[in-house]
Amino acid sequence: MSERLPSEVGPAPRAVAPVPAPALPGAARRRLRDLPRIVRERLDRARAAESPAPERFGFRAESAARLLLITSVLRERWFRVEAHGLEQLPAGPFLLVSNHGSHLLAWDGAMIVTVCLLDADPPRLVHGMADHRLMQLPILGRAARRIGAVDGTPPACRALLRAGGVVLTFPEGMHAIGKRFGERYRLGRFGSGFARVALETLVPVVPVAVIGAEEESPIVANPSWLARRFGVAAAPISPTVVFPLPVKYRLHFGSPIHLLGPATPENAAREALRVRSALEALLQRGLESRRHLFW
Repeated sequence: MSERLPSEVGPAPRAVAPVPAPALPGAARRRLRDLPRIVRERLDRARAAESPAPERFGFRAESAARLLLITSVLRERWFRVEAHGLEQLPAGPFLLVSNHGSHLLAWDGAMIVTVCLLDADPPRLVHGMADHRLMQLPILGRAARRIGAVDGTPPACRALLRAGGVVLTFPEGMHAIGKRFGERYRLGRFGSGFARVALETLVPVVPVAVIGAEEESPIVANPSWLARRFGVAAAPISPTVVFPLPVKYRLHFGSPIHLLGPATPENAAREALRVRSALEALLQRGLESRRHLFW
């Protein structure tokens, strides 16, 4: 699914102290032992907030718990995720709108999903809007569905929001995965489909700036012939595309934005510009406050 009316963005979100990955009880060995229980308990709480349940889209609690256990360890030990502004998340359904920095494997999306489950109060099950071609892949597509992702279509997004869910979308789309290193943190073409859905369902939009992901896998080539061969927008080649560099992730959640006006294509495009402007401001503040790429 998928740009700027600075005067309408509203006041800049107040600076808040980072929310570090919370230490689990006991020593390291005990933390690892308790992590499956913690993940499953919070996943059950988050799933209960949706009615009807997300299983109709392919979500499976047992599979999701196993996959989220892996991303939880990566969150704490590899990316050492720091989250800002989680206390601003709305209680009901809402749309998360983020910049897209990861490539073949959406580690940025996985870290947003994991943080919202483990660090937010109450825990939230975030459903990623995934590209249709990804969802058709036999292994990645099945894993994405079981952890809660769905095909990035307006009907699926509306259904999840009306059920009380939380949806994550990257309006830059698949084109963002081919971004050159020198273009990092510059928002590309920004779709407005998310804005139309938000106007139709009357849910707020929360911008999320992900700092770190756009340096985790520097692209050495992006051959157009390979992209055409697989029918995708980009085919980035990086020595760390599967095993990303241990960059430090910083997630900046902005203030909820309530979109205004009718759900027409023209108004959705104007409101999408308002969200884009807020996300650009979050990215800039996040980059200015970053101390180092790796710590």
